[in-house]
Amino acid sequence: MTKPALGLAAAITIAMLAPAVAQTSTPAPAPAAPPAASSPTTTAPATPPAAAPAPGTTTGSTTATSTLSTATRMVTVDALGDMDLVGADGKEIGEIEGVVENNADKKQFVLVGRGGFLGFGAKEIAIPVENIAVQGEKVTLRSMDVAQLDGMTEFSNEGNTFRDLDDTQQINLTQQ
Repeated sequence: MTKPALGLAAAITIAMLAPAVAQTSTPAPAPAAPPAASSPTTTAPATPPAAAPAPGTTTGSTTATSTLSTATRMVTVDALGDMDLVGADGKEIGEIEGVVENNADKKQFVLVGRGGFLGFGAKEIAIPVENIAVQGEKVTLRSMDVAQLDGMTEFSNEGNTFRDLDDTQQINLTQQ
């Protein structure tokens, strides 16, 4: 065979094997850190568009982790304060009063007023942000129940361990 014939035979072989290679499955990536957004070879899974955001919020986004994706929504502290905090049963739990951030590890907590009468005698507790999810105009308690909330100690910022986030700052919440 001549060199052009060998080249043609190689090209035909590659063309015939390409569909077979494309059909083979690749193992799912390890649940390590999500891939960098600037990587040219990485493509995110297609997700349906999110519903229109509430006033004071930004558009919804999707964060891919492993083969599962978790929808998140950026919400301003002010918009969060206007939402109702409800339990899994849909009943109101308390009034969202603000958001604080731990100065040491930057972990964020939602401050909730619970109990009392007309705002007097309410107990202020700090719920970790990962224990709540936003759904429309409501914030739902996750991974906790009302009995656990009632058993929590009242929030105190002695020693200035926390800093208050102002109303324009945005926090990232899981979206249900």
